[in-house]
Amino acid sequence: MKDHVSIYLDAIRFVAALTVFISHYSLQHLSAGLLWQVQPYADEAVIVFFVLSGFVIAHATHGRQTAAADYCISRAARIYSVVLPALALTAVLDLVGNRLFPTHYSAGTWGFNGDLSLWRLFSGLSFTNEFWGLHVRQGSNVPFWSLGYEVPYYLIFGLAIFATGPWRIAAVSLALLAVGPSILLLLPIWLAGVAAYHCCKRELVGQRAGLMLLCASVGAWLTYEAIAWKFGRPSNSLTFLVKRPTLAQDYFVAAVFVVHLVGFNAAARRMTPLLSRIAVPVRWLAGASFSLYLLHYPIVTFLFACMPWPGDDSRSRVIGLAGTMALVFLVASFTERQKNAWRGCVAAIWRTFAHR
Repeated sequence: MKDHVSIYLDAIRFVAALTVFISHYSLQHLSAGLLWQVQPYADEAVIVFFVLSGFVIAHATHGRQTAAADYCISRAARIYSVVLPALALTAVLDLVGNRLFPTHYSAGTWGFNGDLSLWRLFSGLSFTNEFWGLHVRQGSNVPFWSLGYEVPYYLIFGLAIFATGPWRIAAVSLALLAVGPSILLLLPIWLAGVAAYHCCKRELVGQRAGLMLLCASVGAWLTYEAIAWKFGRPSNSLTFLVKRPTLAQDYFVAAVFVVHLVGFNAAARRMTPLLSRIAVPVRWLAGASFSLYLLHYPIVTFLFACMPWPGDDSRSRVIGLAGTMALVFLVASFTERQKNAWRGCVAAIWRTFAHR
């Protein structure tokens, strides 16, 4: 992957994770609505994550992870390096917080569920929490739902790439059947990221056309946001098959972002020197983006619950924001920043079972 594209993707990943955090931080039962303007962008940020995920996985399987074992080990290490600490920390903070501050945890309609049953834990560890219309929330960890989509996409894509012969069709078909319709509805968005990578890899777009696509994507997004703020965002009814009220927006944002990625890849070669200058801080921030996404809600909820001041007090707001960021980056130094150590651990477990 080109340096300027890699740095840009890192920047987008961190901004998307920060957007989700701020949108939750701004909720009424936490900061009393500070920065509420960010809330509508949380759904868009998740869709950006899905497209990025497909793009990055396509890159990994095209160049480095060309064997099924490498693919499985790398994906497991990446996911569980953050998921295991996140679920453990969520359980501890929820248990203590709900015991000491039950009024705060039950306030509003944000859907807190303090049930620490083995079924809930299993659904999180196995990423079956969204299969066939399920919506098993992991305590206060509201963002965890998206992993119930993303990890099945890893499985489906891995089977399509690494399974051989007639087993490929059978394995992929069984996986598609197992996950259910709500997850399949967003699969094209993830696959759009895969398509974007291959389009960039093959240099299908020239520099001038890339600049046009880049400008068009930015213009389309700004136009949509202006219309959405004035007239409201499109919404669809929820059914057994459709679990996302923002499905039309999801597909629009994904399409615009794919065009943006393809355009940037072709047009922004001259930005490589500039992006190289900010590569170190951008990569450092991006190195905690997954932790920020998956850890912020239980941490910020617990911090606001502990505050002796109301949520609209400036002291609560500063501590809630800065404290969450500080704790996330602290935890990230033991999770995703230690990806090689986690990968070694997962590889050792893989070898142990493979040799039996």
